[in-house]
Amino acid sequence: MRVQRRISAVGTVMVCRQVVSLGRPYAGQTVTVHVSDTTITVHLDGQVRVIQRTTDIPVRHVKANKPREVSDVV
Repeated sequence: MRVQRRISAVGTVMVCRQVVSLGRPYAGQTVTVHVSDTTITVHLDGQVRVIQRTTDIPVRHVKANKPREVSDVV
């Protein structure tokens, strides 16, 4: 199954309740993640990172969260 995730401010994403660290330079970007029974594959900037799954929990959310908008109110 393919899902989208938004990388947090500290450079991590959570897929199937497993935290995957990608690095702070990627914070705020949206990535495509392929989830199989044994691995999590992250496609990021032309690179492919394969991480072993440590959970057997199914995917709950498919799309990434929208970035929050900052208001101009001071």
